Amino acid sequence: MVTLCCSQQITSQPQAKMAPSPAAKLLPVLLLAVAALPRGRAVFNSEELLPYVELDEAAEQLQRSLLQSSGGTSLNLSEAARAPALPPLPQTPEEHCALTIGSWCGPYYRQTPTQRPPPKRGNTPCPNDCSGLGQCQYDFGICYCPAGYGGADCSQPRKRPCWRMNSDKRDLGWHDFTEWSHSRCAGICDDDIAMCYCPPETKYGRIEAPPGSPLGTPPVRAGRPLYWCQPSTDEFGNKVMWGAVKYEDLFGREGWCNADVPSFMCPCRIDGRIGSLCNIAVEMFCVNQCSGRGDCDQGFCRCHEGWYGHDCSRRRAGLPVNTPPDYLGSKPWLEPAVTPPVAAEDPPRTKPQRIRPYVYVYDVNPEFSSDILQYRIERGHCSYRQFQHSNLTSWIGYNAYSLESVLHETFLASEHRTFDPEEADYFYVPIMWACLFDVYGWNPIPRWPKEIHGPRPYGAAMMQRETMRWLNATFPWFARRGGRDHIWLTATDEGACCVFKDVWPGIFLSHWGRTEFPHTSGSQYHADNYGSGISHRAHDGEWLDLTSRTHACFDPKKDLVVPAFKRAAHFQSSPYVGAPPVERDVFLFFRGDLRLAPGQDPDCKYSRCIRQRLYNRSLAENWREKYNVLLGDMATVHGDYSSLLSRSLFCLVAPGDGWSPRLEDAVLHGCIPVIIMDQVQAVFESILDMPSFSVRIEQKDMLSIISILKALSADQIQKMQDNLAKVWFRYRYLGVKMAIRDEEHVVSVHRERNGGFLRPNPGVQYAGNTVDDAFSTLMQWLYARIPEVHGTAART
Repeated sequence: MVTLCCSQQITSQPQAKMAPSPAAKLLPVLLLAVAALPRGRAVFNSEELLPYVELDEAAEQLQRSLLQSSGGTSLNLSEAARAPALPPLPQTPEEHCALTIGSWCGPYYRQTPTQRPPPKRGNTPCPNDCSGLGQCQYDFGICYCPAGYGGADCSQPRKRPCWRMNSDKRDLGWHDFTEWSHSRCAGICDDDIAMCYCPPETKYGRIEAPPGSPLGTPPVRAGRPLYWCQPSTDEFGNKVMWGAVKYEDLFGREGWCNADVPSFMCPCRIDGRIGSLCNIAVEMFCVNQCSGRGDCDQGFCRCHEGWYGHDCSRRRAGLPVNTPPDYLGSKPWLEPAVTPPVAAEDPPRTKPQRIRPYVYVYDVNPEFSSDILQYRIERGHCSYRQFQHSNLTSWIGYNAYSLESVLHETFLASEHRTFDPEEADYFYVPIMWACLFDVYGWNPIPRWPKEIHGPRPYGAAMMQRETMRWLNATFPWFARRGGRDHIWLTATDEGACCVFKDVWPGIFLSHWGRTEFPHTSGSQYHADNYGSGISHRAHDGEWLDLTSRTHACFDPKKDLVVPAFKRAAHFQSSPYVGAPPVERDVFLFFRGDLRLAPGQDPDCKYSRCIRQRLYNRSLAENWREKYNVLLGDMATVHGDYSSLLSRSLFCLVAPGDGWSPRLEDAVLHGCIPVIIMDQVQAVFESILDMPSFSVRIEQKDMLSIISILKALSADQIQKMQDNLAKVWFRYRYLGVKMAIRDEEHVVSVHRERNGGFLRPNPGVQYAGNTVDDAFSTLMQWLYARIPEVHGTAART
């Protein structure tokens, strides 16, 4: 990516002549493009620019030199000559592999690149063209159907009725059944996704398409949603046990369903609509926004004709490939949300050469993927971004499990992706494991089996097992190596503790590195406790005997503890992104949930009681006044979180209801992590020299934390701080466009506040640069494991 800071100076002819090398021929093109844009910052992505501008090797070197001199972010060319020199980025395998342990890192950088072949393009037709509703996977001739439709050609109903729904899509009886459910509907139900709307007899009620309309015909009137709006009384004033809103507020003359400006407002949370009246249509979230090659329907991509794949990035064989995506034409607002997929370029342009590992990304059966997104209703769930007024892309507030969508999009856009499963080193299986936690229990669908409502880990494990069975029934590649080359992400609190033993041979990425076996759930939240026994014919007896009782939660020989996703704004006060270094006057820092409210955690199970015991000891011994220790929750520790972390010398890393992203917070701010969680590996602990930049304390010694930390010498502390600057970049992801631009923006703000120069802080050379980020680290590790996973490693 070439990023230029637009100004009148850079459009002048002298600037275009400044480089005598062959790369200078690129500059006039870029300058003219910049001059044609409004004042501000222009960002060119090579996949978008290259169809119109030919770049040679020298031009690419110019890109790299411009980025390096500006710290990897936007560059005002008139200031480039005055920019202070930054530490260089790594060049040799040894430099890339600083503070790694073992031999996994170097081989990746010693590969000989090979020519990238044109992408494989399928041409197998689908039954009945998927009835004009679904998406045809032309490699295999399989229809992928949206929620509400199924069968080989998507012509059969596949419904998700609202709870206690009658055949007329209305409730069976407000007083006949008294239980509450998220999907209990007092209006009319959209039984494709179990969403409730005002009834058709009201002014703003939903009116379905007339009987006999073609499949997929949209409603005559969408109607106002009744999500989280259920009546507490009927029209006669009789109490309704499962609601909380007065009848008149919903259905009266001035109520939500009838008034132009109602006296009561129901929440507008469904994806695709915003505004106080829920009447403003905006784009919905789909994976990589269908690559700008399709229309998004609440998580399901309806690809334009001839395009296919979950992200619509692939082109059917025999059709032209140079048609511009929507974000370069009819939908320019999609551009910030689409990361162009390198592997889809035909012919290859951005990365004409490639290195291993090659990763095939499955288009997973919608039942285990896009259905879950369509069922989620809440637009803030299961993603990291959303669309607001005028279709502006914005970040969603904190979503602990957002890596699920980020990693999926990163794999899709990655240069390591291959469309040929026969050459793949690995297979990524993007099921919506974590998203299911936001959906499970709201309705009997999705459940496996439908009649069992177990804890959320049970639902996710059953879905994963069904996915494995679908893979085996549909494709040959899972069975080829017994699933050892299949990659799964389990981003929820206790990771892969509860996966079925026939899936366990795969590679599990999670945030929870618990190694002990046998083990039991540590979750204080009963819905997430995987220890509940469930016997059913679907799993031939007790599920625990087939899951958590057969393996550990994490196996460092085959699995990896990966960072949670953090956008750059989360660590905007870090010196690593150019913020001014400040005195680390806070000796020890932690701010987070302590579960101290009466009755909230009577057995002190949350966080293994680590946070609570340390907090109570800090009060008893007056740590704040004596040592400037800030340890508490939001009510007791005030201030900007990023600023506090940047001021802290040591940062506590303790579990929550399983994993907690405190190690990422610490490392990204240059705060020395203090890890207290026995038999739990921290992020990348199996592959990085963790003792060189962190402190680990056993739980039995945790109340001596102050004396242990005070015993460290100034030299030891300085060495750990120096080492943090050599690894921090491995703890953030820059594989999607929004993350790259977010970090570029943070860095550019700091540069502007420093007179136009990036402060040469230790580690700042990586700011805004994707070199050795978390995803790159994963690729390096996977490459080293190919011989073992494929069974070709030398045997001694």
